[in-house]
Amino acid sequence: MSDSRDLDDLNEEDIDEDEILAMLSPEELKELQSEMDVIIAPDESVPVGQRQKDQTEKPPTGSFDHRSLVDYLYWEKESKRMVEEERVPATLLPSEVRGEPLNSSCTDQLETIKPREIIEEDAVDGTDGEEIRKINKLKIPKLALNNVKMTSRPSGNETNLDSTLDKIRKNNPSITDVNLNNIENIPKEMLLDYVNALKKNKHVKTFSIANTGVDENIAFNLANMLRENRSIATLNIESNFITGKGIVAIIRCLQFNETLTELRFHNQRHMLGHHAEMEISRLLKANNTLLKMGYHFELPGPRMVVTNLLTRNLDRSSSTEIQVIFPLFPLSLLAGAAP
Repeated sequence: MSDSRDLDDLNEEDIDEDEILAMLSPEELKELQSEMDVIIAPDESVPVGQRQKDQTEKPPTGSFDHRSLVDYLYWEKESKRMVEEERVPATLLPSEVRGEPLNSSCTDQLETIKPREIIEEDAVDGTDGEEIRKINKLKIPKLALNNVKMTSRPSGNETNLDSTLDKIRKNNPSITDVNLNNIENIPKEMLLDYVNALKKNKHVKTFSIANTGVDENIAFNLANMLRENRSIATLNIESNFITGKGIVAIIRCLQFNETLTELRFHNQRHMLGHHAEMEISRLLKANNTLLKMGYHFELPGPRMVVTNLLTRNLDRSSSTEIQVIFPLFPLSLLAGAAP
């Protein structure tokens, strides 16, 4: 009875919880914590994410490094930001664009660093004023551009459009390489005339119209041209405005063409899309002559299919050459017969 009375007389203030917890071992503390989690109801004012028991105390399962992942994500974000900043075009000052006077704040910023102030600081350091004037009046020599060939077009392509088109129409054998790359402001009607003239031409081997503004309409005409032409081996239509439909139309007509060995259509203004890439890989199965393709597939499936098809065509072309060469040897040597 006396013990029970003593316990009843004890107040909650007389119990030192910190001292009792300090006497417990780590295992006992964990056991006490688990029992309290079961008995005591969670506090509704505490967020749900903070009520959960910490169960992450376990050894790592592999070579995962949280710090390296965070650093990688940071630099990846910074690199994208730098790329976006480089795409922003440079802007001129308002006075240079519109001829308006600059604000007082702009003039104050521009006048913070002047050549005169730099010269005065150098003079204070003990340098001679005459030497400073000579340095200030130093003229940078101009670059010697005498040996550089100046062209009438900024692109440097000196192809005469009218005379070249006339020779193609007349089937002139001297025209085997038609290069119209980067020529500025070619009329769409003239590009169509070139494509239509190549339908019956028998001597042009290479036709390049990269960065000339080729659109969907010209792409469909190119597809029709490839159905009839039997001489072009290389076609370059990179850096234009052809969509996936135009490229698919050109690839579809390659099943009727047995002379084209290289096709380049990378860097179009419009993305081809996954459906167009799948269609290109399917249509190329009917072509046996294409050996090179200038395009980077986004999907790994069509990329592997096209790579295998080009390798197949290359193997077939090399085997055909071997079959043509073999009959040149004596039949007795090929069969291993004694002379």
